[in-house]
Amino acid sequence: MVLQGPPTHRLPVSIITPFFQIVGQIETIGTPFTFINDADRRGFSLYDVSITPLAAGGPLKSFSRPYVIIRRSEIVFLYFISAETRSSIHTLRRSELLVAYTPLAVCRGYFHMADEANVSDFLEDIASVLLPITDVQIFPLNELSASFPTNPDLLLMGRSYLQFYHPA
Repeated sequence: MVLQGPPTHRLPVSIITPFFQIVGQIETIGTPFTFINDADRRGFSLYDVSITPLAAGGPLKSFSRPYVIIRRSEIVFLYFISAETRSSIHTLRRSELLVAYTPLAVCRGYFHMADEANVSDFLEDIASVLLPITDVQIFPLNELSASFPTNPDLLLMGRSYLQFYHPA
């Protein structure tokens, strides 16, 4: 009898960090949302990567690499390019329309939380490092140098970059 581990996937993503936009394939094991929010996971492998600095006109231009490792703590926004992958991410049932402010953009969308959570402190009850937001509108504070969806149906936001928020 041969034992098999959970399936490994390479899923197309677009990621925004404080200084770069990264497009490539993230390698996940098992369910993508569970994998990326695993408390013990500090980074991810990305393959076939294109990296574009967010600061236009600087000395560093866009470049490609076959493989990079990204620290999870540096992810401001993560967007799964595949609609099938996005539909596999299950969110909590209750959602509230909020406006959230990050160093790079203002986001308006539905933040998912426990039924008994208060909007004022719902983050205290959520273990996820990357927060799922649905029906999102993104208003970049500076022009993004490469294409990134401004109205994604699902976006993951790094909770450490959420500076403040309020009801829409």
